[in-house]
Amino acid sequence: MSVIVIIGGSPFTGWTKVSANLDFGKAANEATVTMTAKPADPFPVALNDVAVVLFDGVPVVTGYVDDINANHSFGQHEINITVRDKTQDLIDSTIGPKQEYNPPKSLKEIADGTLKQMGLSDIKVIDNVSPDPFRPTEKVGGAIDTYGHDFLKNWANKRQVVLNTDGKGNLVIDRNTKKRGPGMLYKSFEDSPRNNVLSATYQNSSKDRANKHSAAGQKSQSDPYWETQAKGVAKGQSGPMSKNIGEAYDNAMRPTRKLHYRGRQAIEGETPGKAAAWKSNQARANGVKYEATVQGYSMVPGVLWWPGFIIPVFDAHFLLATDMFIKSVTLEKTWGGGETAKISCTVKDAYTEDASEQPKSGERGAKQGIGHSKPGRYSLGPGGGADS
Repeated sequence: MSVIVIIGGSPFTGWTKVSANLDFGKAANEATVTMTAKPADPFPVALNDVAVVLFDGVPVVTGYVDDINANHSFGQHEINITVRDKTQDLIDSTIGPKQEYNPPKSLKEIADGTLKQMGLSDIKVIDNVSPDPFRPTEKVGGAIDTYGHDFLKNWANKRQVVLNTDGKGNLVIDRNTKKRGPGMLYKSFEDSPRNNVLSATYQNSSKDRANKHSAAGQKSQSDPYWETQAKGVAKGQSGPMSKNIGEAYDNAMRPTRKLHYRGRQAIEGETPGKAAAWKSNQARANGVKYEATVQGYSMVPGVLWWPGFIIPVFDAHFLLATDMFIKSVTLEKTWGGGETAKISCTVKDAYTEDASEQPKSGERGAKQGIGHSKPGRYSLGPGGGADS
């Protein structure tokens, strides 16, 4: 069977619809399952039941039943449940006391320590990036009422990485490493035999975007954080503090649009320059979206549609002929009906340290501020084996 739902350790056969959402920027995947009552068991599921959802044999959500909504009439009995990855407990719980780490420490060490302190040691941390360790001037800590994911995400931002998951309930430290996927999205005119896109939407927004992003090193010379540092720490001196400003540009925006960041906001990136580039990159990634619905779950046999790949996109109706980054995927199966995947793409350098992708004049996609590059080789990821 192409979709398997396991609840309480046993396959559940009473479902009528399954939909799973996988997002590169989220630490927990989520699935919704519509089910009916079993013979002699009118309510076959309970909150907190252990649950796994698989598409084509690949786990996409591994966690617990997080929400139940049911209705009943004499003619219909439908139960809708939400299954979330076990990383949900990191998202929904606070870190508690004694969450302090003296550098040098890697982000993985901090994540492992935080999970252990929160009693979540069954969640493993996979580091796909190995970002630079935190330096002596970056003592890591948080208030007891800070939510676990918020705490780790704050420090992940400082190294330009995201926290997501792999469908098996692990926490993954990740970044767009420009892996190529074996699939493509193609929508020409109605009679083209190459079309694989059933329907599509396109968005390009200037919301939260600016031509120039400026990040200051510190908010003032009297910042308590820097007052605790030794006098020899160069970045704590008055000159560097007042002049240490990083800038990044998104050339798709008008020069009159500018954003400035101060103090701890600005130290999301090891240096103010990297902080500005990361903020510009994230805003652009959220502003551009091409979303296509295709038949089936796989790019090619054995490889699920999965976030984190770069694929070629061609759409004659939106004047697109470019490479794009898969940001999220929604897989859906209806019992006795269709199998579809909805693939949401953004600019190809999303979730990298690049502030702005430069479109090439005269190439398809330049009108939308999206550059063009020729298709290259692909790599397999969580949806289909080891990277190549």
